[in-house]
Formats: sequence, C-alpha cells, structure tokens
Amino acid sequence: MSPQVLATVGGSGTRLYPLTLEQPKPMVELCDTAIIANLFRVLAIQGCRRFILGSKGANNTLNLSNYFKAGEGFFKRLDISDHDDFCYQPLYEDKGSADSLRYCMNYFDINDDLLVVSGDNLIDIDLKSFVEFHHRHNPMLTVALKEMGPEENISQYGVADVERDLRIRGFVEKPKAGTEPSRMINTAFYLFSPEIREVLQEMGDKARDIGGDLIPYLTESGYSVYGYPIEGYWIDIGTPERLHQAAMDCLSGKVKNFDRKYEYRPGQWIHPATLQRIEKYLESGEIELRGQVSIGRNCQIEKDVVIENSHIGHTSLIERDVEIKDSMIMSFANIQHKVSINSAIVGRHSVIEEHSVLNVSGSNNGRIPIVGENVVLPAESVVSAGTRVAPLKHSHCVLATGRFVELGTDERNIYFTEKAR
Repeated sequence: MSPQVLATVGGSGTRLYPLTLEQPKPMVELCDTAIIANLFRVLAIQGCRRFILGSKGANNTLNLSNYFKAGEGFFKRLDISDHDDFCYQPLYEDKGSADSLRYCMNYFDINDDLLVVSGDNLIDIDLKSFVEFHHRHNPMLTVALKEMGPEENISQYGVADVERDLRIRGFVEKPKAGTEPSRMINTAFYLFSPEIREVLQEMGDKARDIGGDLIPYLTESGYSVYGYPIEGYWIDIGTPERLHQAAMDCLSGKVKNFDRKYEYRPGQWIHPATLQRIEKYLESGEIELRGQVSIGRNCQIEKDVVIENSHIGHTSLIERDVEIKDSMIMSFANIQHKVSINSAIVGRHSVIEEHSVLNVSGSNNGRIPIVGENVVLPAESVVSAGTRVAPLKHSHCVLATGRFVELGTDERNIYFTEKAR
C-alpha cells in the first residue's frame, strides 16, 4: 500500500515574485496546472490516496483549500474512486517543516510510514521501488537524492555525505565549489518511519526545520538515515528561471509523468475547444506552430501568429502579428497586436499592449523577463532580461523583502530586478 502524503507548503515564495504576490508558490501555474497538483498527480497514479497539506497562513491555506477542496475533482480527473478526502493543517502557526510534521502526525494520528514532500518540486520517481528500498533498509528516514552533473552548480543545495551502502552521514548545506562531499543533493522528498513521532516528541522545540534540525539530529543521534538515488527528472521550482525551465522540460518530454492530452501533431497539444476556433488558420498556414507547443482551452488566436516552443494558458487572447518563442504564457492573458515575446513568463490575467517586446537579449546571469499577474503593460514597452513587472500596489511588498532593486515605475506598475548574488 502506498504511504500517506504530507506536503509542506508554508513558504512565502519571495524568490518567485511577482508570480507569488497574490498566491502561494505551490499554486503557481505550470502549463495550466498548479505546481503542487502536478506533483500530487505523480503520486496518485502510483497509489497514494490520502494527501495532507501542511499549510501555514491564510494566503497558503485558503488558496490551497479553494483549489483542491476535499479532493473530489482532483481524483475524478484521474478516474480514482478509492480515495480519502484531502486534509489541511488547522490554524496552527508552525515553526517550520519539522514542526508541521510533528503537529500533523499527532493531529491526524498517523502511525504508518509517511511521505513528506515539498510543494514546489516536480519529480519523476518510481514510488514502489522507493518504498521497497525504505522497508529493506528499515531506517528512520529515507531521502530521495538526485545526482547532479559536473557542470551543474550545487552550491545552493544540501549535499549528502553518503557511505557506499547509501547510509547518510549528514548533509552539507550550500557548500563552496570544491568542498562538496558528493554530487548527491537533497530533493526534499522524504519517507519517514512511524517511529519519527517519538523522535519529534523527544526533540521538543528543537524540531523546526526538516533539513536544518531534524535530519542533523537523526544522524548525530545514531538513527539510520538512507539515501535513495533517483534516476528520473527532478527540479526545485524556486525561481522564475526554474519555473520556465520546468515548463520547457514538460513540453520537450523530459518530464515522464507530465499529463499531456489532446495531441494535434507530434509534440504539439491543443485543447479541442481552442482547436475548433483556430484549425482553419492552422491548415492555411496563417497560424504557425513550431517545435513543442501546448495551448489550453478556449483560446482565441488571430492570423499571422507564430508560436514556437511555448505554452499558452487557457482562455488567452492573442492578436495578429504576435510572435511567442520559448515562453510561458499563463491563463487569461491578453497579448495584443505586434507583440514579441522571447524566453519570458507572462502571469495570469495580464495584458501586454501592442508593439511591446519581452526579450532576453543582453546578459543578466541567465535571468528572464517576467510580467506578473494582473499587469497592464503599456504599449511599446521593452522588458529586458532580469526585469520583473508587478502592479504598483505591490511595490512596498516587493521592496520590503530586501531582495529586489526598483528600476522604475509608471502609473500602473513597478519594474524591479533581483539584487546581484
């Protein structure tokens, strides 16, 4: 039997601003589906039937509960009838992921293995093999590890110090280049044995964060912690650039368990409600699709539009002579005449007025242009690499983080960028 699932979803998501100014990070759209719903789908199709959301704060809890409710719609879309209701952490101000784990295990009286996942990850994993590995070694905790290539920067992750038999001695957080004990990083995908309740009880207030407090306590106290190497896809969607990369990977087929429906041509997916509107233009060549393209339901796309390696969210309007390349356009977008979008993200319910350009030309440490939610971008605007745009009413919230620098404002918007790291 597959384990129950606890998703830790209490983070503020400031690194994803402006996309998380009015919604929690796990709810951000990834190709028309919330990030966390993509993760839950991977687990549900492999047998998980009970999901608990360890949410914290009104913004997280209310948005998540409004989206999933008791889970009926989620399971119905997967044709799953033998499920429990979705559960939510009560109004309890937890002190971190480990404290949320302790509280939820006690509140819901969980006395079995518990799968704990981060709500902002996308992962392909063979859950049956993962659980069997855990039972074979019988540790207090099994951590899914991802081996990163030599070209990848792992200084932002927790890196495992692991023995040959895959027992974990500990993690080195954000090691400097050349000091990392391995290339195996913590994916924040955990399987705990039921005895963890007793450990959390003995830790008391010391148990705040899973990675920062609980795992060091386990390894230093002699409890066995094992690592399970995953071979499939994994990404931590903590920045707009990683969100963009995840969308491109979903389109290209790198994400094995991503739900792709309504294939129009190989590598191109169009919802039937949209296809009915635009099929005559596709057949005449007046709308051109190149590479991998995904288009949601009820979109209106006019003539002389080119879409290349991009996702278009549902109920979007795209006017004539628009070019969209390597980009992620979220739902209810309005892209007006002669707009050019290249390697960018456009948030939900935003208007890009005519003759505007979103482009990554120039160097900005790999950062991309981002237009947030409910933005009206003025005509003939140029949004370059690394620039983020949000409604002006959010300016204080953006700048109060200390993470961003204001680039300017207009009567509607604030333009800002992330401080140099």
